[in-house]
Amino acid sequence: MTADGVYIHKEQDSRGMSQFRPISLLNVEGKIFFSVMASRLTKYLTENGYINTSIQKGGIPGVSGCLEHATMIWEAIQRAKSEKLNLDFVWLDLANAYRSVPHEMIQLALRMYHVPEVIQVMLDDYFSGFRMRFSTNNYTTNWINLEVGIAMGCTISPILFVMAMEVILKAAEGSAGPANLGGGCSMRPLKAFMDDTIIICSKEDETRRMLTRLDELMSWCRMEFKPKKSRSLSIRRGKVDKATTFTVAEQQIPKVSQEPVKSLGRWYDSSMKDTRRGAETLELASESLLAINKCGLQGKFKIWCLQFMLIPKLLWPLLVYDICSSTVESIEAKINKYTRKWLGVPPGLSDVAMYCRKTKAKTPNEIYPRGV
Repeated sequence: MTADGVYIHKEQDSRGMSQFRPISLLNVEGKIFFSVMASRLTKYLTENGYINTSIQKGGIPGVSGCLEHATMIWEAIQRAKSEKLNLDFVWLDLANAYRSVPHEMIQLALRMYHVPEVIQVMLDDYFSGFRMRFSTNNYTTNWINLEVGIAMGCTISPILFVMAMEVILKAAEGSAGPANLGGGCSMRPLKAFMDDTIIICSKEDETRRMLTRLDELMSWCRMEFKPKKSRSLSIRRGKVDKATTFTVAEQQIPKVSQEPVKSLGRWYDSSMKDTRRGAETLELASESLLAINKCGLQGKFKIWCLQFMLIPKLLWPLLVYDICSSTVESIEAKINKYTRKWLGVPPGLSDVAMYCRKTKAKTPNEIYPRGV
C-alpha cells in the first residue's frame, strides 16, 4: 500500500515538524474496504465485551465519549468540593500517539482479543508494506516505509489504536481501587478517550502507583507520555491542594493552578467553577453576531450564518459548562435582536411570533424573494 502524505498543523502558530500531523491520502477503494473491516471488527469487540466502554469511549459508534467523560469528571470535582472529599485528577497526554504505536503492539492486541488469524495476517501484510511520501513546492521525498505507528487517514486505524490502548489500560487498571465520590458512589480510576487518559483516585499513594504502572507499560511498548502537556489537580477536604505534585517520565506534571487544561472539549482550572466560561461564551456570541452583521451579505444569508455556523458553535459550551440562566437569556436576547434586524421585522415583534412554526404571517424573505 502506498500513500501520499500531507502535513496539517496542530497548533495555530506551528513552526517545527513536531507541531504538524501527517495525514495519509489513500485510494477510495482501500478506504471502503478497511471501513467495512473496521465496522465488523468494532462490532465483534463490543459484542464480546473486549472493550470496556465505561473506561474507553473513543472510536466506538453510538457513544458520546467526550460528553460522557467530561460530565462525569466535572461531577466528581463538584462532589469532592461540596462533600469535602480527597480526590486526585491527572490528565495525561500521549506523545505522538498514532505515530508511536508499534506494529507488534497491534498484533498482540489482535491475538489477545482472538481476532481471526486471516485478519491478523492481512493487517500485518498491510502495515509491513505501507509506504508514504511527502511533497513540497520544491521537491518530493522518496518512498518511506511505515516502520512504526499507524496511518492517520486510514479508516481502520482508530479501532486498531483503541485495541492497543485497551491492552495498556487493562494492565494498569488494577493498580488502584475505585475513587470514592461520597454517598455510596464510586468511579473507576481510569477514563480514556483514544489517547487522552485521565486518572481519578481517592488516595495519593494509589495515584502515584497508577502513574508508575502506566509509565512502565508505556516504556515497555516504546511509547511515552508528554509531561509538559499533562496536568494534575489535587483536592484535599474539598479545596485545591497546590503542594501535592506528581511525576511521569521522570518529569513533574504541571498543576492546573499553574496552567489550566482543556480535555475532551472542556476547560479545567483551580477555581473549580464555570463562571469564567459563561462570560467567555457571552463574549463569543456578541463578537460573532457583530462580525456577521458587518459582513456584506443579505439579511437571509446572515440568518443562514447564524443558524448553521454560530449556533452550533455556541451549543457545545452551553452543553458542557454550568452556565447560569441569566447569561443564557442575555445570549438569547442578542440573537433575537439581530434576527429581527436581518429579517426586516419590527423591533417590537414578540419572540413567539418570530419563532412560531404555525404562523401565517410571511417574512420579508418570502414576500421579496430577492432578499432584504
